[in-house]
Amino acid sequence: MGEAKNSAMNILKKASESKDIPKIYFNSASCVLHPGDISMVLEVNESPVAVINMSLIVAKSVAALLGSMIADVEETTGSKIMMFNDMQTAFKEQ
Repeated sequence: MGEAKNSAMNILKKASESKDIPKIYFNSASCVLHPGDISMVLEVNESPVAVINMSLIVAKSVAALLGSMIADVEETTGSKIMMFNDMQTAFKEQ
């Protein structure tokens, strides 16, 4: 395991074990762009559970990190992970 990946796993372990850090699950998100940052409303079954605000620099870094991780999963499994709009289109065609 690379040093960066090992460090990320250690941070995740500490955060997961902490009673002071909220653990949030979401299955949908909406984003709003502001001049200097992005706000995301995280939702579970169309009910808001949290709001996250981040700078554009952080948002772009997170997007790149998530994109890279998803690409790795797709390459390793040989399966494409569908996005919401792909899933909605697939169900409308049935």
